[in-house]
Amino acid sequence: MQTRSQAVFAAPQGIEAALASAEAAIPALVGLLGAFGPLLVERARLRESAPGWVGYPPAIDPDRFSQGAFVLADSGFQDMSEHLPQAAAALLPVMARCFPALAPELTALGAALKSGAITLQQLALAGFGEFGEIDELPGVSPQALHFAAAEMVRPFVERQAVDLLALVAELPWQHSACPVCGGPPNMSVMRRTWDPSEFIQAHGGRRYLRCSCCSSEWTHKRVSCPGCGCEEPDELAVLRDPARPFERVDACRRCKSFLLCLDAGELAETPDPDVTALAMSALEEAARKEGFSPLAGHPWSGLLAGK
Repeated sequence: MQTRSQAVFAAPQGIEAALASAEAAIPALVGLLGAFGPLLVERARLRESAPGWVGYPPAIDPDRFSQGAFVLADSGFQDMSEHLPQAAAALLPVMARCFPALAPELTALGAALKSGAITLQQLALAGFGEFGEIDELPGVSPQALHFAAAEMVRPFVERQAVDLLALVAELPWQHSACPVCGGPPNMSVMRRTWDPSEFIQAHGGRRYLRCSCCSSEWTHKRVSCPGCGCEEPDELAVLRDPARPFERVDACRRCKSFLLCLDAGELAETPDPDVTALAMSALEEAARKEGFSPLAGHPWSGLLAGK
């Protein structure tokens, strides 16, 4: 059986519909959904218009790849700094409205970009957590800079990943890190699929891990911990809300990690994965309270960790 990889994104309208559905179903999360939802929508609009990978693609050695050398192991994503003014113009006002407490810092960041106090190349690096060449920006904390920069960079990273994933979509990949960028997963989705090479429908659906960096998806063992590889049933725990049985947390007692999981096998339509993860924030908080830590976070995970 070949490992399958894919890119799964909802259109802006689909994200808006998923947000409305989640708000109606979980009134307690209206505040959180209202804060991050518009950001998800605007990010999707940028992704739709973003360029993909430009020029020659990275060379792929199938044997080296199958052994764990992800596509960008020897390089990185292409520079998207020339597109960041567009991203800043679209996202900074949305973030300022959604997060009023951050508005002064976001305004200061916008001013720093216009004055040249921070270059577009430095902003791009900050999106990946690299601050080495950035002088202190008056009125902008490192945390606010990383959050804003990461959101601006992400649509272009995700769009490039679509093209890169197509190069290896049918190659074997038996690893828990992303086949494109090597990033850790922050979510998994069970999808019911038909495999013509096997002449059967995957029972219960295949488990796809979703990259926390570029949102690529790839299949992985259904019953195993992506963090440490544990497959012992007694060491694997499941947390769920009986009212929403298709959502759960898969946790590992051995390495104390957890991963959000959407079981979409019986759903008529699979909602946007980012909105789904946002709607599962109560489960994420419950897992943290029981002593588990996420393999990788979402943009809102820092808020939950501080509770």
